[in-house]
Amino acid sequence: MGRWLALVLMLGLGLAHPFRGNGGFVEGEVDFEPNDATPRAGVPTVAWIEYVRVGGLPINPRDCFCTLLFYQGQVRATAQPDAQVQLQFNPRNGRVEGRVVFPKPGPYFLVLLGRPLPGRQMPPFIMQVLIVVLPP
Repeated sequence: MGRWLALVLMLGLGLAHPFRGNGGFVEGEVDFEPNDATPRAGVPTVAWIEYVRVGGLPINPRDCFCTLLFYQGQVRATAQPDAQVQLQFNPRNGRVEGRVVFPKPGPYFLVLLGRPLPGRQMPPFIMQVLIVVLPP
């Protein structure tokens, strides 16, 4: 298990675009501002959904009640996230986004939880990806 985690960390740190998640059935991309920059610890950052596909079908982020959870260390059912943000539609730029502050630099597991807003049609989903947060 330790070797697998080390391999995942090394691969995640070496990706040119470490924010893309692809779990086979669910794939998507979460970007960070400004200009898709790597987030910095202690600095407010806007996270937004670029796209999500479930089973190959595109999901409109505006139909989604989406929450981003960020874990530094092990992710367990009982673990509290180190940071989290409820994403909401921003009519000024047409994106589903939210502001997050990462407490410390280092690797984080990003977990995007999505379920349909009332009256909307979309399958619930979970997407996970490893990101790296830089020092301030």
